[in-house]
Amino acid sequence: MVLGLLLARAGVQVAVLEKHSDFLRDFRGDTVHPSTIRLIDELGLGGEFRKLPQSRLRGVAVPIPGAGLVTLADFESLKPPYNYVAMMPQWDLLNFLASRAGAEPGFTLLMEHEATGLAFDGGRVTGVRYAASGHEAVLHADVVVAADGRKSVLRQAAGLYPKEYPVPFDTWWFKLPRRASESGEIAGVVPSVGDRDAMIALNRTDYYQMGYLAPKGAYARIRAEGVERFRQRVAALRPDLADRVDSIRSLDDLHWLDVRLGRLRRWYVDGFLCIGDAAHAMSPVGGVGINLAIQDAVAAAARLAPDLLRGRVAEKTLAAVQRRRRMPTVAVQAVQRLLHRVIFVPLFAGRLSGDLLAGKGAGAAFSWRRLLFLILRHNPVVRRVLPRVIGFGPRPEHAPAFARRAPAPPPTKLEPMTSPTDTAVDTAAARARLLELIKELAVVRGKVILSSGAEADYYIDLRRITLHHEASKLVGQVMLALADEAGIEFECAGGLTMGADPVGTAVMHAAVDAGRNVDAFVVRKAQKSYGMGRQVEGPSVEGRKVLVLEDTSTTGGSALTAVEGVRKAGGNVVAVAVIVDRDTGAKEKIEAETGVPYLYAFGKDELGLA
Repeated sequence: MVLGLLLARAGVQVAVLEKHSDFLRDFRGDTVHPSTIRLIDELGLGGEFRKLPQSRLRGVAVPIPGAGLVTLADFESLKPPYNYVAMMPQWDLLNFLASRAGAEPGFTLLMEHEATGLAFDGGRVTGVRYAASGHEAVLHADVVVAADGRKSVLRQAAGLYPKEYPVPFDTWWFKLPRRASESGEIAGVVPSVGDRDAMIALNRTDYYQMGYLAPKGAYARIRAEGVERFRQRVAALRPDLADRVDSIRSLDDLHWLDVRLGRLRRWYVDGFLCIGDAAHAMSPVGGVGINLAIQDAVAAAARLAPDLLRGRVAEKTLAAVQRRRRMPTVAVQAVQRLLHRVIFVPLFAGRLSGDLLAGKGAGAAFSWRRLLFLILRHNPVVRRVLPRVIGFGPRPEHAPAFARRAPAPPPTKLEPMTSPTDTAVDTAAARARLLELIKELAVVRGKVILSSGAEADYYIDLRRITLHHEASKLVGQVMLALADEAGIEFECAGGLTMGADPVGTAVMHAAVDAGRNVDAFVVRKAQKSYGMGRQVEGPSVEGRKVLVLEDTSTTGGSALTAVEGVRKAGGNVVAVAVIVDRDTGAKEKIEAETGVPYLYAFGKDELGLA
């Protein structure tokens, strides 16, 4: 739904297929993390979102038998207004997104349309097969995106199969009544641990959202034991709620989650892309699945929209989405797998004791597990870092400039460099006009010798653009939006003199117009031997996030010299960005030698160059 909304705002014709007639299903990702709330603000929908029924979760804790709670994340340590997790039924969020997407001319929501397979032309996916109203048909598309979950039908149709990791437990979700007189913060977390089982309670407004955790493979046993035995288990774990377990009328009131953890090695084939659980099934630990899926959607929209507007999605664009989102996926799953081993495996094996963790008893060994819990409980650095890791993820995404709308101000000002680009700028129009000017003014036909020594039948003279009275402003707007769409936060912009000089200045002025503070700088080809002996001129880059710029790059040499100079001056290079990429290997060389992403606004194919 998020991907459909973003693409529609880019001017793409997009259809979202949903097999049910409504969104009314319980326990389907009811956590909206700070990264998603910030995205909603960037889309100009924050005021309306905050009016939806919701409660606020302020922290996440893990139960340790006999030792109380180990607080993993206190979200209140984050900067407002993104210092909580919103707890709300997923159907409210989906209805909200659907109504806002429906206001876009290119968006279509097809309810009761079940995706059943893919259509192919040769080796390329050209559409989705679906069933609706008793008949089957094909919806043709330039690209098909599978967001159909951990048991994805479309993923299987594409011949993609995930690597599965062992998971020690399954979860049974259900509700218990909550009385108005009962204490406890709304959306607070109350875990409890038993003998080879556990339960977590989320305090909702008028009910408890309960999750019963039992070892993987216990499904048949729990069904065979019947509802009365399940009530006894709940009462044993939460004696204070024993007076209402009769509200569990039958085992049909339980929602069984077959917990899986896995990911695809390759998320795409030509014309087809998987995101969310279809690409990487997540454990419910941390409740991060829905938010990682939304981050996938944002990254996909930023990269797919330009190709879709041109009418052809390149396979390398699909690969770029996976490259962008693979690291955060791997990182989050690594943490989940660690928590599975440290907490849940010993818990369900009966080996996790509060006495062992607390070091009580004559025979209590000082294990690595006890050391880890001591670090989690008492290390202030961990307590500051984990809220951001859970709330925003390792690589949070920002709304692409083309999808942003003027928002009502959020409750408090966003952090520097995370506020949206000035929405008065029509980035799509600026990009289109800049492309026209490059084709008209900068592309020079004829035999030339490039800096690499190779011969070419054209030359791209971008100084005719960066120093042009109209094009210069467009350069700043387009390059600023390019960084925003890639989620690159920076405080300084510049590069090697002299090709990068006007680009850095243009970005600086575009940022000022957007209400942001970005300094420009110049990198000399070599350090001065006189005066202050500096190689990087302008405001200091020391300790600051730096975007290295260039107008175009053939061998990558200019950008590499600039990166080296900035790093010697103490700057933190976060990306290299060029206006035009000649597709001569600069991207691969720069990324390999610097370890930072290489961005470009236009490829040579967009200029009509072979």
